[in-house]
Amino acid sequence: MAEIIFHADDYGANKEISEHILDCCREGALNSLSVLPNSPHLTACMEMLEPYRKSAAVSIHCNLAEGPCLADPAQVPWLVDERGMFSISFFKVLLLSFIGKRAELKRQIKEEMRAQIVRMLPYVESLRIDSHQHYHMIPVVLESILEAAEETGREIAFIRIPAEPVRPFLRRISLYRTYRPINLVKNIVLNLLSHMDRNLLKPYRNKSAVFFGIVLSGCMDLKRVEALLPAFRKIAERKGLPLEVLCHPGGVSSAADLMDPKNQDCAAFYLSDGRKTEKTMLLKISGRTL
Repeated sequence: MAEIIFHADDYGANKEISEHILDCCREGALNSLSVLPNSPHLTACMEMLEPYRKSAAVSIHCNLAEGPCLADPAQVPWLVDERGMFSISFFKVLLLSFIGKRAELKRQIKEEMRAQIVRMLPYVESLRIDSHQHYHMIPVVLESILEAAEETGREIAFIRIPAEPVRPFLRRISLYRTYRPINLVKNIVLNLLSHMDRNLLKPYRNKSAVFFGIVLSGCMDLKRVEALLPAFRKIAERKGLPLEVLCHPGGVSSAADLMDPKNQDCAAFYLSDGRKTEKTMLLKISGRTL
């Protein structure tokens, strides 16, 4: 049977979100999580995580989407606003990388990625890489991360490739009405980008996993996940890879303590009922499949 990686993103976004993720760790419902390197709470959150380091692999959640930059804001002006907070959207990065501004964009992104990876080095031996909102699938971002990682001399042990297979969803006709159109669009975009990244990712194909977690994002309840999990596991077995099930079980009761409370999109995500749904699913499913 293919190994299942039950993974939580966004550890460190604030202490409340981190505590929800740790609740899942305590119950054995997670065996992997990603840490936001630019979190103002990083030191405290990593101390909180210490008892679970043997049971939960730690990835670097490279971040251009939320919170403060770690590089000098003057060196990355395209990425941040006047407060030094990230303000560049996924599609703006994609657009800039195709309209003749790629060299300067890459310089700024690499500057920030280098700072984020270096900040995480005291907490990791090898590098496990993914990113907030999957920005690393944009080729210029992936190049920057890989180059910055190589400069550290640390081995890359894992890279998330969020090219989610669509066939399991198509075969579940009863679930069609539950798929959110925006998630289907994200699935298509990320699969296209993974194709564009194929040469960059080729050395890491065996250091990744079959991915499950885009189309159901926000509605990953127990019923849907259990209905689809066997099909995804078969795909992973056929490819000889683990299966990564991505979850976001960390929610908040108030946006006031987020890394950037003015980032309305991120605030809405953390305040969503989907965070409770995914935490409940993890706690219920762990004893059956882990």
